[in-house]
Amino acid sequence: MKITELFEQKKPIAQSALAVPMALGPTDKFTPFKQALDQKNPDVVIWQADAIADEFSKEVVWDQVKAGGAQAVEERDASAMKKAAMKAELDQAYQEFLSNWPAMHQQIVQELVDNALQTAGEHLVLLAYTTKAAGGKGELAPADQAYFLATALQAGTSRFAGVYLPEEMDANLQEKIIAVAEKVAVPVIRTGTLHDLTPETIRAAFSSLLIKKPDVVNLQVASDRLAEIDLADFELILAGLADQAGETALVLTVTGILSKDQIESWLVFQSALVTLALGENWQTPLIKSTVAELGWA
Repeated sequence: MKITELFEQKKPIAQSALAVPMALGPTDKFTPFKQALDQKNPDVVIWQADAIADEFSKEVVWDQVKAGGAQAVEERDASAMKKAAMKAELDQAYQEFLSNWPAMHQQIVQELVDNALQTAGEHLVLLAYTTKAAGGKGELAPADQAYFLATALQAGTSRFAGVYLPEEMDANLQEKIIAVAEKVAVPVIRTGTLHDLTPETIRAAFSSLLIKKPDVVNLQVASDRLAEIDLADFELILAGLADQAGETALVLTVTGILSKDQIESWLVFQSALVTLALGENWQTPLIKSTVAELGWA
């Protein structure tokens, strides 16, 4: 099932979807997360790949290879001149590393994707990479982000339920991700962050995203901004936008710390993607509220 199909299922029962972020790094234990996931049973898992992908970047892997080679040279019983010559050869090996990197990267990403999907089990999985500037943990250069996301989509084939396009990424790089997403039939999600909730701002943000013809338009709003508007008025605006969207799904994501009243109000928003952390151990820079503290499950 894709994320667009899930939203269609929710419409007749006037219910939002529950999503949880999976932001596990290379030193985190996946089993406790999987156990909590199976217990709470949300609709969607958002794999925040930025929590782990940077640890396997080209620069990091090369530094590890180079450090290992340098250590091996130092441990050899050879003259200082010989060791210096061997280290020079190691520097020359960087070009060979670069030529082998695409195959190495594909294998690394395949293992990361397999691990993420295995942890998520039967839950729908959305692929995301969020930079620090956008509230995530990622520090890859834009081209490397696009390369990672495209490779991950290929590795996951049709298993991903959707992919978030980094909103600050250059249009040409976004197109590379979109091309792969279309090839493997994964819906593309475009996000616009709402910094205020005036009707004009909401409509402008929606229109700018809709014109790019994504499968899903995701309007992201901080919980403190949500408190500034009457939810009944907000719902009326969103209903009008949904009518304009046609085949494009319109969803909303709320970030920050939510009150229980806010969550209960959002539970009946047909186009809401209510995102909560499974617990304090799995909070992210954007998603602070947990399932337990809000009394959900």
